[in-house]
Amino acid sequence: MKNKFPLLLFAFILAYNTGHAQWYKEKFVIGTFADPRIFGVTRNADDAKDTLSYKLARGAYINLLTGPQFYNGAQDFSLMDKTLGLASAYGMHVMAIDSKLQVTTDKFSDNDAQNVLAHFKSLDPKRREALGGYSFGGEFPVTKAGQVKKWAGFYNNNDTDRPAYTYLLPCYGFKTRAEYEQYLDAYLSESNPAQKLKIVAYDYYPFLSPSLMASYFYNLGIIKEKAGDRPVWYFIASTTKRTLPDINDYNLRFMAYCPLAYGSKGALYYTYESLPEKMGMNYYEAIIGLSGQPTAKYAKVRTINYFITNFAGPIIMKNDCVGTYHVSNSPTNENIPDKYILQRNNRYVSSIGNPNILVGIFKSPNGGKYYLMLVNKSSNPVSNVAVAVPGSKTIQELPASENYHGAKNYTKLKTSGSGGKTNFVINNIGGGEMSIIEVD
Repeated sequence: MKNKFPLLLFAFILAYNTGHAQWYKEKFVIGTFADPRIFGVTRNADDAKDTLSYKLARGAYINLLTGPQFYNGAQDFSLMDKTLGLASAYGMHVMAIDSKLQVTTDKFSDNDAQNVLAHFKSLDPKRREALGGYSFGGEFPVTKAGQVKKWAGFYNNNDTDRPAYTYLLPCYGFKTRAEYEQYLDAYLSESNPAQKLKIVAYDYYPFLSPSLMASYFYNLGIIKEKAGDRPVWYFIASTTKRTLPDINDYNLRFMAYCPLAYGSKGALYYTYESLPEKMGMNYYEAIIGLSGQPTAKYAKVRTINYFITNFAGPIIMKNDCVGTYHVSNSPTNENIPDKYILQRNNRYVSSIGNPNILVGIFKSPNGGKYYLMLVNKSSNPVSNVAVAVPGSKTIQELPASENYHGAKNYTKLKTSGSGGKTNFVINNIGGGEMSIIEVD
């Protein structure tokens, strides 16, 4: 989907009261592809529009910028430096790239790498603080894995607080799953720690066909497994080709929440700004329209990001994902591997009485309390979802994601005990929506 965009800028906001080296480990990343004013900032030097645009992004809980500098035509560092200045002013980070940072070409040399590094290490303190790392672009073929990892090692070793970054292809770009897994191994299996990618990011757009693409949950699962203990970042499509139905509210919720149940730690919107018609992509408008004003999608994205930032994200970042399970392959009819199907002997969840539910289980390494993140995969609401967990437990529920408005107030649910289990009922989970349960 992004083949015409071979280079990315990548970013994130500094985690307060933590070292810069930990920024991508401390807070959930919410980012953009096609940043605020990427097609206008610095080109027409309109400070008022820049200010409004960045305020809108922060209002939608964006903390990561990904806009390629070369879109604006600069061949020096000036546009990247201005982007870093704006990011600093609005509490964001940028994974930087300039038009020379083409690490997969034979023309890219140690001298080029040193020049790029020297510039970004010599920034003034505010811009330097906004620099999150170095993006190489993404969706490279398997033949480029060696070069990508080589230069990742260079930047990982020479600016250790700011990781090198690339993003990987989805499985539907390969003929077989075996071929895809070999591709993932080429990028993610690395015996030399210095060349190991620190962040595992990939794109998969499940609504590129009239119905959900059949390998979506396979891709989520295999990325989770191959990433190991590294954070996983995923893309959410906010727009698509006009030959398909436009992305709707259910699509946005589904793409945002399902990866959370797999323990993913960053979400990136493709795209934030709408792509200009002159680029010939023939997309619907995205989160910010061609006029520079929010579209109807902005409010939905803001609601999703608000929920992730204030509650779902902190749970994921502070706890271990100890399991991810589907009750069944409904409603997507995907052949989900048995290890991802909920079994009745599960130590955290005995049963869930609706076939459409996906659950992620998150537990602190130091305590007995754990959380269930339940996602309704269906586009239709589900009601009176009966859940049973082993043992005698206190059960509390957070307001579902569409009704969450910032107050972290749990509601204690009515329970009953039988057969060594605690039973309770969740009244309603909207289509694509998430409900979070605390079990203590």
